Amino acid sequence: MNRSQRFTRLLSILSEVVRHPGQHPSELASACGVSERTLRRDLHELRRLGFELGYLDGYQLQGWLNLDGTITPRTYALPVVYEQQLRLLRSSFPEAFADAVQARVESAAPAALAQLFSSAIEHLQSARHEVRM
Repeated sequence: MNRSQRFTRLLSILSEVVRHPGQHPSELASACGVSERTLRRDLHELRRLGFELGYLDGYQLQGWLNLDGTITPRTYALPVVYEQQLRLLRSSFPEAFADAVQARVESAAPAALAQLFSSAIEHLQSARHEVRM
């Protein structure tokens, strides 16, 4: 497995924990498409890199997202997740490569976000339309 594949896998685990906190190991492993053994190894690596992943009735990211109930899920969303992903990027690749990746992501992000907004609006409008019928 090369470095970028491992990075993608670690990013997938972080993303899944953020989106669906409280998953048990088998659920999280299944959602990320890895074995429980690989999941445990990756969680250990993420903790080593400074991500405060804890297990309290399922895996949760404690410190960065302040999931102790003082901040609502909407509060942590994009900025914290983006900073988290940058941290993982910078801890996984050489500086020049990480800079190039960050620049490319930041140049594509506005259009990608616009597409996500558009897609979400269309989906919700079509769902609302179907309910009326």
